[in-house]
Amino acid sequence: MKRIEQTVLALAIGLLAVTSGTGCGRQAVEPGQRGLRYSPHDGGVKPEVLQPGSYSLGWCLFRDCGYIESYDVTYQTRKESVFTPSSEGLAMDVNVVVTYRPITSELFQLHSEIGRDYYEEIIGPEARSASRNVLARHSYTTLVGNLDKVEDEIEEEVRRRIRNKHVEVSSITLEKIKYASPEIANAVEKRLIGQQEAARQKAAIEAQAARDRTALELAAAQAKLKAESDANQARLQNEIAAEKSKREAELALLHAKNQKEVLQQQIAIDKLEAEQKVIRATAQTRERTLLASAKAAEMRADASAHTAYTVQAAGYEALGKLGGNGTTIFLGDWSRAPQFLWPRQYQLGAPPTGPVDRPAKAAFPTGTGPATSTNLLPATVAPRVPGG
Repeated sequence: MKRIEQTVLALAIGLLAVTSGTGCGRQAVEPGQRGLRYSPHDGGVKPEVLQPGSYSLGWCLFRDCGYIESYDVTYQTRKESVFTPSSEGLAMDVNVVVTYRPITSELFQLHSEIGRDYYEEIIGPEARSASRNVLARHSYTTLVGNLDKVEDEIEEEVRRRIRNKHVEVSSITLEKIKYASPEIANAVEKRLIGQQEAARQKAAIEAQAARDRTALELAAAQAKLKAESDANQARLQNEIAAEKSKREAELALLHAKNQKEVLQQQIAIDKLEAEQKVIRATAQTRERTLLASAKAAEMRADASAHTAYTVQAAGYEALGKLGGNGTTIFLGDWSRAPQFLWPRQYQLGAPPTGPVDRPAKAAFPTGTGPATSTNLLPATVAPRVPGG
């Protein structure tokens, strides 16, 4: 019995060892895809968006490990066939190509709210409905010539409809537009050709009118430009003349001002020179006055230094010099003069002698002192005799 239990335990361990190699499940998220982990035992789908790579699902022995829900996040293309009337009421078949993809950051909300079939649920119906609404507003002619504009209108309408639906539409393209009936297509084609010809002629007429209008506008602009140029030139000349007159007036004023300043300077110089002359004249006058005063003082000093006798002596000396050498001048009664005062040749009883050349001298009268103003007598000059 014990041996049997050991055998069963060994078999169980072996089976466990064999199954343990495949008990751990894994799943890969391919490039261009994003994944959401679904765990049945842990709250279902997880909000974390899984990037490309390999992920472990845990131990899957005797239990469900769940899986990873993968979403293609690359741009995908679907074609929609839309049957709609034009604005003229003509039935058209239009192939609409829709390019779309899910918003990666909102993948969990897309899976929770819409699911994997989000194109069939959201994008496809909205694209068909928006295409019908937009195409019904246009005629066949406008569709042929304005496909880009019509496609932009459909794109804007589709994006408005799928806003907050966690998907994005990158573009809407119209591939083929055809009428249900060939007769209608031929009629429309002829009408289109006529309309195109009329449009061409109208465009030619409008182009010619535009050229004529442009020529007139150009001529008017040239005339206006010439008038403005002449006005600007005249204004510039007037400004130049005014500025020249102003400068000349300023120059004349400056010259007059300079002349005035020069005159004032000359007047100041003349005034200084006159003041200098007055000063010099005053100084000379004062100098002459001082010299005259000094001379008068000198003369007064000289006059006070002489007496009557010195004056009389000076007079005698002057008379002696007036007579010259050998001249005798007697003042008073000369007959009373002593004999010794006479020269020898004039003395009584004296023999004549040789010529005597003595200087004249003045003799006072005998018995009197120097002559005064009361006793001066006329002078008698004795004649000189030859050899005397």
